[in-house]
Amino acid sequence: MASSFNIDYPGTSNQFVISATSAITEKGGVFNGDSTKGIFSIDTPIGDVKGSYLVLSKPDDPESKIEVTITDKPFLVPIRRIESVIASFLMK
Repeated sequence: MASSFNIDYPGTSNQFVISATSAITEKGGVFNGDSTKGIFSIDTPIGDVKGSYLVLSKPDDPESKIEVTITDKPFLVPIRRIESVIASFLMK
C-alpha cells in the first residue's frame, strides 16, 4: 500500500532535483525526474525502497513543498523512518 508525506525543501525545485539526485545516487540508488515530478529507488540491506515525488510549489519559489509517495518498502520499516531518512538526505 502506498503512503505519502510532504517535505519542505529549503530551495527551488531545480535545487531539490540536484540535491535529491546526488543524495540518492551516492547511496547507490536511482533517481529519474525533473523539477515537477519523478521516481526513485534505493536498495537497503533489508529490501528496496521505491517511490515517486511531485513538486507542489511553483518552479521559482524560494522554498519547495515536495509530496513523496512510497510505493514499495521493506515490511519491517515504518514509513516514519523512511520519511526521516529521506528528509535527512535532502537537508545536507
